[in-house]
Amino acid sequence: MRRNRPITERSRRELLAAATGAAAFGLGGCLGSNAERTDDPRTPLSDRTLRYGGVMALSGGLGSVGTPIADAAELPGKQLGASDIEADVEWRIEDSETTARGGIHAMRTLVDAGFPAVAGPLGSDVTLQAVQQASIPAEVVNCSPASTSPTLSILNDRGFSFRTAPDDSLQAVVAAGLAADEHGASSAATLHIAGDYGRQLSGAFATSFDGEIQRQVPFSDEYEEPLATALSGEPDLLFVIGYPEDGVEIFGHYYDGYAGNETVFTTDGMMDPSLPGQVGEPMSNVYGTAPSSNGPGYDAFAERYESEYGSAPSIFTANGYDAAAVLLLANAAAGENDGGAIREQMRTVASAGGTEVTPDTLVEGVRRAAAGDPVEYRGASSEVVFDENGDVSGIDYEYFRYDADGISVIEEVSPEAGA
Repeated sequence: MRRNRPITERSRRELLAAATGAAAFGLGGCLGSNAERTDDPRTPLSDRTLRYGGVMALSGGLGSVGTPIADAAELPGKQLGASDIEADVEWRIEDSETTARGGIHAMRTLVDAGFPAVAGPLGSDVTLQAVQQASIPAEVVNCSPASTSPTLSILNDRGFSFRTAPDDSLQAVVAAGLAADEHGASSAATLHIAGDYGRQLSGAFATSFDGEIQRQVPFSDEYEEPLATALSGEPDLLFVIGYPEDGVEIFGHYYDGYAGNETVFTTDGMMDPSLPGQVGEPMSNVYGTAPSSNGPGYDAFAERYESEYGSAPSIFTANGYDAAAVLLLANAAAGENDGGAIREQMRTVASAGGTEVTPDTLVEGVRRAAAGDPVEYRGASSEVVFDENGDVSGIDYEYFRYDADGISVIEEVSPEAGA
């Protein structure tokens, strides 16, 4: 499945928003195009097409949350396309189907089409395969908004792989602390999706939990037997790691004959407000953790997202916007649709010291970056400052619970210092 939104899709609302953002940015006529900079050898912005792709989970296990993330990743392209910016903008979304095979195919499709940078993929196991087999060998930059495995931090990626989602090791610390402090759990079992994402997060939770870990049980295509095995020791807490599609099956079986006095925890991968309705139960004993979006540009992003799509942002949508926005800024600063050149600008456009750029002022930020002026992107999901591994930090977590109406956030929790 492919989603290709050309730059000709414009609306009066977007044009007005772009004009308002430019005025608020305070640049007015003080910033000339890079065509006027006779000392700048780069191609003038008016002669350029800024290109980026997206590998998103529009179907499969992450389909229910992947589609809104794809919408968010398209939003910077729409924002620039609806403005009076001198450059053309081209983007294209390919569906990973939430499988490694689909992710590799989607990434290769974008690589073969000449896209130098890609927002995505979603899902750690999909990302690990797609970047190692497709984007890194082709020297194409990727920036994932929803891949959280610690393994991504240690890839031999030659600097081509980034993410706006945090490392799951931090979430494990938060979840383990809440399990003990808020629910008095002294024993736990984990039920996790097979693969790197589930195995790593389960292991990190087990290491962080101050109590007995009875067993860590993987699942793939069959759910009832692994669920029964995980609950066989009657743990105080069951820690479930998977995707919304898995959650429908797992909790269907759970409430059909396995539910006891235990507390159940889930993670970001299963944070879907439609889950109780699909399961047919209020899921009132199920809690969870997920990275919160509290970047300085969140309010501007949320307003623009809701105006465009008619719904509030959801899990990892802010991260999707940030991934695409940074890729566009790095492309503008690089002056060419070249993965290596964009790679060299990814940290630069998000580093302190330049003119601050937020989702509200992205258009003028791209103009500045293209003119060779230093910019500092301050994102919707976080500050979006990449470390040497391409990771972000400074993330807080939402502690939430399910109910008949969906999801209610209880509070935001910060990982312990040094976690």
